[in-house]
Amino acid sequence: MTANPQRRDSELADLGADLGEGLDRSELWLFGPLLAIMVAMPLAIIALTSAGLWFAATHADLTMVQRPSADTFASRWVEPPKPETFIR
Repeated sequence: MTANPQRRDSELADLGADLGEGLDRSELWLFGPLLAIMVAMPLAIIALTSAGLWFAATHADLTMVQRPSADTFASRWVEPPKPETFIR
C-alpha cells in the first residue's frame, strides 16, 4: 500500500517540486503582505470598536431613556377620554 519513496520523489520532480529546496532570502518578500495584515487587522478592529463606542457614548439620545416606561404594550397609547355622563 505504501508508495516507493524513489517513485514518489520522481513523480514530485516531474510536477516541478524540488524536495530539498526551501525558501531563501529572495522569496521572503512573499510574507510581507501577511505580516502587514497581521499588524493592520487588530489595529483596525480596535480603532473601529473604540470609534463606535465613543460615538454611542457622546451622541446618545437621552430622551428615550427619560421617557416613563410603559407597564404594558397597550398602555403606550393614550385612550380617548370617557364622557362624564353615559347615555342609555
